[in-house]
Amino acid sequence: MPSAGTSPRSAPGRPSAGTLLTALAQVRAIALRNAITSASGHGADPVPGPRPEPAANADGNSVTDADLRIPIGALVVPAVPGLPCPAGLPPVELSAAETARIDHLTRAYDAGNLTRARLAFHYRWSAWRRRHQACARWHHYSTRLAACIT
Repeated sequence: MPSAGTSPRSAPGRPSAGTLLTALAQVRAIALRNAITSASGHGADPVPGPRPEPAANADGNSVTDADLRIPIGALVVPAVPGLPCPAGLPPVELSAAETARIDHLTRAYDAGNLTRARLAFHYRWSAWRRRHQACARWHHYSTRLAACIT
């Protein structure tokens, strides 16, 4: 039986190619997440490259730079059970999958395959989803704390 991280066809003691590729993908996701969070934390330009004039949405509103910001997440959990979810709860931290998704969207925008309005929509949707996950996590932890105390 091969040990963990090796395939039956690889040499003894050497990790399989799949394990190495997975590790490289994780390192890339971590580097992208660090680049995104450091750029967002210091107020850097949210989307690199040329800046076209803001396009009007279906509502007639134009896309602003604030729509293209990626909020940095945090892990906030209740200290005691029964606390209501705070109004300004920050979103959860970027996962590896969400980081790759944001990278893919940004590359599509840079290549001209995605409009500024569509990119802003995807970023807002990502922020909403991560805030919703934070609220769900808050309620989950609050329920588990109540179960532990009783």
